[in-house]
Amino acid sequence: MANHFKDRFKIVANDLEYYSYATLCNLLNNDSSTAYECKPILEYMNYCMDGMQGFIFQNYSEAGGRMYFTKENAMLIDAGISLVYEMYENKQLNDQQFYYCLCSVLEAADKVSNTTGFYSAYLKTFSKPALNKICFKGFELKDPVAENEVFQGDANDLLKEVRGDILYLDPPYTNMQYSNVYHLLNTIAKNEQPTIAGITGRPEGRNVSSWSHKKKVESEFRTLVESANFEYLIMSYSNESIMSSELIADVMSSCGRYEMKEMNHKKFNLGTNITDNKFITEHLHVLQKAG
Repeated sequence: MANHFKDRFKIVANDLEYYSYATLCNLLNNDSSTAYECKPILEYMNYCMDGMQGFIFQNYSEAGGRMYFTKENAMLIDAGISLVYEMYENKQLNDQQFYYCLCSVLEAADKVSNTTGFYSAYLKTFSKPALNKICFKGFELKDPVAENEVFQGDANDLLKEVRGDILYLDPPYTNMQYSNVYHLLNTIAKNEQPTIAGITGRPEGRNVSSWSHKKKVESEFRTLVESANFEYLIMSYSNESIMSSELIADVMSSCGRYEMKEMNHKKFNLGTNITDNKFITEHLHVLQKAG
């Protein structure tokens, strides 16, 4: 959503997870010139770079007993992320180039992951996409019209410091913690070697969001709506969520003029790579705050 509007408005974006923060830094603050500058680096990764038996190879390929990646792809992920950080630390990449190259590795790794799109589990046999050789492609980027800002942290804390015209919210709406579902993307993006455990190799010290906690989400939501210094609040939320539409309507209506729009689409099943015949309703809750 933020990337869609970056060529028309100044954007302030936030996410709790580092992989998403890095993605936003790349999409919102880079343009076609960064893509051009980084092209030789991606070409080197694709055609000249040797793989290395690093943390991903040792823990998240079949060499380490977890079949998230083939051994060959895991070695290239290790080599790619190591190269990006080494060049950045040696000041061969500026911030914009760093996030562009970092996210190129993330995007490439995700395309050859042996998963259904979530890293809470891996498939028992390698899927066809996972057997493809990893390819570092880069991105087609719009030119921003302003210097956008990107933060990593709790939304309610950030809203004490920022204001604007439109606040768009796309929070977690189930009890699944994103830090569990996407833990491997965080590990790759941070280029760290955390203490990991279990069949899926989840690291210790993962983020915990109150938006994915049924007993905490109402208070979190109410605080956000009441304190946000924006004229419009728009929240995308599923009908199969831990907060009911009635509760959302009640909280938003108490702060101004409220309406809801809805759209049906086929449900994506966690644990499979296909949709089923069931439909899910996506609600767009819109509030124009009073005063």
